[in-house]
Amino acid sequence: MKSASESLTTVHVSTQRTWHGGEGQAWLLMQGLRRRGHRVVLLAREGGEFAKRASADDFETHTFRRRGRGPNALWSVRNCLQAISPDVIHSHDGHAITCGGVASLGLGVPLRVASRRVDFTIRSAAKYTWLADVVIAISTAVAEVSAASGLPRSMLRIVNSGVDPARMQGGCRARGRNSLAVTDDVKLLLVVAKLTDHKGHIHLLRAMPEVMGRDASVRLALAGEGELADRLANEARELGIADRVMFLGYRDDIPDLIKAADLFVMPSHMEGLCTSLLDAMFARVPIVTTGAGGIADVVHVTGDQPPIAHLAAPRDNVAIAVAILRALTNRGETEKHVEAAFKRAHAHFTDDCMVEGTLAVYREWLAKSDARAA
Repeated sequence: MKSASESLTTVHVSTQRTWHGGEGQAWLLMQGLRRRGHRVVLLAREGGEFAKRASADDFETHTFRRRGRGPNALWSVRNCLQAISPDVIHSHDGHAITCGGVASLGLGVPLRVASRRVDFTIRSAAKYTWLADVVIAISTAVAEVSAASGLPRSMLRIVNSGVDPARMQGGCRARGRNSLAVTDDVKLLLVVAKLTDHKGHIHLLRAMPEVMGRDASVRLALAGEGELADRLANEARELGIADRVMFLGYRDDIPDLIKAADLFVMPSHMEGLCTSLLDAMFARVPIVTTGAGGIADVVHVTGDQPPIAHLAAPRDNVAIAVAILRALTNRGETEKHVEAAFKRAHAHFTDDCMVEGTLAVYREWLAKSDARAA
């Protein structure tokens, strides 16, 4: 068995075809583990974005077909695991738990880790309890929902998501505003989120007539794709604000867009944690947000710590409008929030914080494995 100071062999499993926030977090973890001298291997979907990026960055990468649940895929994954003999298998999505967990049965892998990144009810708690030893939740809210879904609290650990602070340093306000044809006199509000129900875009749109009625210079930009794109565009037209709302779709210039914003808004009514909110904190952009789900871990400071954002109740378009108008008009208060958010992000929500927290969980549970083996 390995001591706490020895390097680990870690295998990371992803079945996702496209690239979203969860894949970004797994990527930062893999990068951080490699920088610390650990062996990092990826098992990922054939033709998926994760496998492509990992191969291009010289990670040891093996692929399987589709979601890794067919007999041939499971046999391929099992052969890889036998050859690699990992200390840790870390599954980064729900289907990956099945793939990595089933393929590893009987191989004596010391530790099987599953990440849980959303605060939705777990449909099959048994899958987690049978095929994982520990579940890493990205926020208190995710851990609480996981426990309420039937996972034993003893197998839950919380490691908040983190982002690379340097990511925002490359953002350019002028470039971002030019890309949107936004002039200097415009007050730009930005949301970066998938266009799906729990992100709360509909409530923000319904708040905008009040905001824009009081400040004609306000424009709203929504960056992201999703199943609600048409419905939200129709809502903007019905509200009479379509000419002042920009639906940007998928963008690969998020740092520029965040820097271009005068206010970052996150109206979610459910949320795992929200890494785009962390990006805004590092970019020193003022924030209006709800405290829904895992966002509470980010914004609910205690004691004598200063607030970091203007808060609004979820699903409350009146409260959202009030918070936006206050953020735009009370400059002194908003500037204090920005500096407090920047400091809090550096103290608690960097990728290094996330990597070290995850390693601490690995070490804790590997020690338990060693104790059982002894």
